[in-house]
Amino acid sequence: MKPIKLETSRLLLRPYSANDRGQFLALNCDPEVRCHMNGPLTRQTADKRFNHVLTGQTDGRGASWAIIEKGTGAHIGHAFLELSDSHPFHELGFLFFKSFWGRGYGTETALRLVEYCLRDAGLPGLSASVDCDNSQSIRLLEKTGFNREFVAVDNHGPFFIYSIKHKHGGKTSAELKAEGK
Repeated sequence: MKPIKLETSRLLLRPYSANDRGQFLALNCDPEVRCHMNGPLTRQTADKRFNHVLTGQTDGRGASWAIIEKGTGAHIGHAFLELSDSHPFHELGFLFFKSFWGRGYGTETALRLVEYCLRDAGLPGLSASVDCDNSQSIRLLEKTGFNREFVAVDNHGPFFIYSIKHKHGGKTSAELKAEGK
């Protein structure tokens, strides 16, 4: 999926450019921002991931967006869509600089990306993973229509898998597994 420019009343979600490297690294190396995302990345790992984001925008492996606050032009966060290891649906994720937490930007971003992915891009559904103790993100997912499916465990501990399916013809993960997809 190729990322396209998306808007809400307060936000611009746009494909990344090479000029966004510094903000991407600052966001992904911040221990508070990534405390529920398996911890901060090293600068080297974040730099490699940014290169992957740039190439992924052209080869269809995933989609990533820089999240910009319209009123100020500030780069406030990151959103992504990628193939999931835990679910047949693509995984949606996002993170924001701490100074922008608590303003409803996560909900606004999730709602716009769900609308785009399920309605406009025609995906059958989306998944999201969240640490079991991340109550704010759990509330956000449930508020935006995601349903808890199961608990998974990786090297970093347990986490919930949530999903939302297209209202007309989308299938649950159990239905997709039964079909061998």
